[in-house]
Amino acid sequence: MRKTFLIVLVAVATAAVALPALAASPTTTTTSTTTNATAPPVKVHSHWFAGAVSSVGSNTLTIGVLWTGPHDGSLNGTSVTVSVDSSTEITYGKDKTPIQLSSLKNGDLVGVAATGSDLSSMTAKKIHAFCNCHWIGGTISSLGSSSLTVQVKRTGPYDTVLADHAVTVQTSSTTTYVRGKDKTPIQFSDLKIGDGVGVIFAANGFFRAPGFDPSTATFTAKQVHVWGHKQTPTAASDASKTAQVTT
Repeated sequence: MRKTFLIVLVAVATAAVALPALAASPTTTTTSTTTNATAPPVKVHSHWFAGAVSSVGSNTLTIGVLWTGPHDGSLNGTSVTVSVDSSTEITYGKDKTPIQLSSLKNGDLVGVAATGSDLSSMTAKKIHAFCNCHWIGGTISSLGSSSLTVQVKRTGPYDTVLADHAVTVQTSSTTTYVRGKDKTPIQFSDLKIGDGVGVIFAANGFFRAPGFDPSTATFTAKQVHVWGHKQTPTAASDASKTAQVTT
């Protein structure tokens, strides 16, 4: 009886030693880890840049980049095409009025927030079109065949860098000319040196962008508002058409 008891006791002890060894078996752990492994998530990067529209497609927008966020400097000076889908938010002006992609035109200044893991393949999440309607007031000091130079006395809130400078503004077929409080339509040929004028104009870049130089920038008149001889108007005289936010 004692011998039988000893045999049973030895068998139990042997099994107790073997169980921890099986629990620690690397085969089971390795198989479980391999089976449940997942691929690392793909990082989607956010980008910000701004510039002038050069092409508008049915679901794409191409921009000549003039200004970038701190991590997108490689885009500066390049032409970038972004995809535009049904979730892209497109707005215009200070009030961020919703507009359609088709409302954008070549030359419009826009800011774009986009995503994409590759700079060559980005989708726009937000597109904001700026008014690009600056204002200066002063006296005409010279006239060209399609330009006028204004000795600036007053400016809009974002154009103060132009104050007390002679600024040349180009004109185009879309420039309008008006006179006086009633804004009577006139022609370019009616302008005279010495006239006090308020000029609403577009710039070919962003005043606040690093590297923008107003002395070499191109300005194109949208409206020339003529007042009396050497009468410098206030910005309020054209406030309804000028920008409150330009960059």
